[in-house]
Amino acid sequence: MPAYVDSIELQPSLPVLLVIGGFLLILLYRLLLPRPLPGIPYNTSAARSILGDLPAMASHISRTQGDFITYVSETVTTLNSPLVQVFVRPLRPGGNRPTLVLADAQEAQDALLRHSRELDRSSSMGDLVWGLLPEHHIHLPTEGARFKAQRRLIQDLMTPKFLNEVAGPLVYRSTEVMIDLWRVKCRVAEGRPFEAGLDIGQAVLDTTMAFIFGEVFRVQHSATRRDLKALEASLHAKGGDSLSVYRNAGSKDEPIQFPRGTVDEVLQAVLDLTATVSDMHNNPLPRLMWAYVLRKPRIRRARKIKDECFRRELSLAVGRMEKAGAAGAAESTVGSAADHIVTREKILAEKQKREPNYLSGVMVDEIFGLVYAGHETTSTTISWGIKFLADNPAVQDKLRHALRSSFGAAGPTFEAIINTQIPYLEAVLEEILRRAGTTPIVDRLALVDTEILGHRVPKGTVVTFLSTGPSMWSPAFPIDEAQRSATSRARSDKDKFWDPDDIGAFKPERWLFTKDKADVLGESDLEADIEFDGNAGPQLVFGLGPRGCFGKKLAYLQMRIMISLVVSNFELLRCPAHLSGYKGQMVGARKPTQCYVVLRELNTQSNL
Repeated sequence: MPAYVDSIELQPSLPVLLVIGGFLLILLYRLLLPRPLPGIPYNTSAARSILGDLPAMASHISRTQGDFITYVSETVTTLNSPLVQVFVRPLRPGGNRPTLVLADAQEAQDALLRHSRELDRSSSMGDLVWGLLPEHHIHLPTEGARFKAQRRLIQDLMTPKFLNEVAGPLVYRSTEVMIDLWRVKCRVAEGRPFEAGLDIGQAVLDTTMAFIFGEVFRVQHSATRRDLKALEASLHAKGGDSLSVYRNAGSKDEPIQFPRGTVDEVLQAVLDLTATVSDMHNNPLPRLMWAYVLRKPRIRRARKIKDECFRRELSLAVGRMEKAGAAGAAESTVGSAADHIVTREKILAEKQKREPNYLSGVMVDEIFGLVYAGHETTSTTISWGIKFLADNPAVQDKLRHALRSSFGAAGPTFEAIINTQIPYLEAVLEEILRRAGTTPIVDRLALVDTEILGHRVPKGTVVTFLSTGPSMWSPAFPIDEAQRSATSRARSDKDKFWDPDDIGAFKPERWLFTKDKADVLGESDLEADIEFDGNAGPQLVFGLGPRGCFGKKLAYLQMRIMISLVVSNFELLRCPAHLSGYKGQMVGARKPTQCYVVLRELNTQSNL
């Protein structure tokens, strides 16, 4: 037999190859299919597709202009269960595993506070900011040595001493500039609305950068001050017709468009970089998306400007520290977070017998993490708060009365704000945080096999806790106590939940009690002997446990100062209905798509 005949017979025929190939494809397809956990509700169509919930989520987003958060919230409602599973991580390692979504505040609090050794921070949030903060501690496991070392760099920034003596005065002075800007806008507008979200965002960015880099940086780079100067220059240039030009443009219900100053290139770089996070939401492969985004010329330039600025400011902080050290007065040099961080790096380096690395990627990322979190979430929360106060005039009036009763004729000076306990102010801030939904989810990763509501949760499963769903914004699901964990059943405060009849309302009184804790204040009760209870009911906006929000105390300070100054200086009137929507969008946080104000100035005389 010829040799070529043997070779032909040894080659598989095309039909055989097709059968083998088809078998392998079927096997691969089945391997990629989602693998639901038993007993936990899920969308059955998602379990039959290697893309899981992504097609349904894409349809939801297109139909509602929503996002991942609104999709999982809708899924919880549709499946009528406090615990559901979704499949939103296809084509990634472990992508066929479900993400669990828990919509029950009691069990969420128990898991975050009492089971932190079983549930650590997941990579989800880290993936969203990976391109911004590749060396930040957000990516590190809680029990790791690197996490603890990096947290030591910033650990004292939230102490009362630093907040009251360093951060607070800088925040107050930056906020005063926004108040001056709004005074001018208010006098020009004469009852017409104008966009406030950008003003608030820039003011909070100014306060955050001042907290990080100090007073000199604040004066040199303030975006709000530039807007004020641009508006004053515009009014001066238009002469006697300046007011009519603004007031007569469009109808009374349409917003006035005020000129803006040129944003400082460093602040613009920060804004450009933080805005990229919006590209990561709803994206099943955020790290791949980052690889694309970071190649954009504008983003590359922004990173360069940011890194150069941050390293320059760190170098200046090192110089101040060394100069003060030579003079024997190190304590007096701490005038910013940067000053504190370089001092901490010096101390840690001496303990570890190494050379300090003041300009490392870790140092830059830890500082930028403070900027990102401090600016994005706080400005968004305050924007929601301004809307709530405008649309709830009775609450606003009670708050203003409480502020005036406490601060007196001198008004809300910085010293008065930090040294005066005002229960109604604290209640308003807490209710703004509860209803704003700025951070609508908290993610954790199961480090070991565990249980939630009686269901087995395998190691490696991501668990998402909703801070805006049932039991927080709407009545809780009925849950058999036997399903709850032993620690949850044993909680002394497990009966602290929100009244389902008004759980969706903006009602600061829910955080206030009479001194004997007998009952919650009614809406008409203002003069009673009351106290604020921050544990009156569930609150998840800052997370809980060892991986809760590090900057929580700074956020409260910024909110306390800004809300006090705004309400003391202006009456927030209702905006026209078409400018008063409550739809939100996820950027770095859930921000309102509309944030306009109509202001009436209080206790001042117009000079215009």
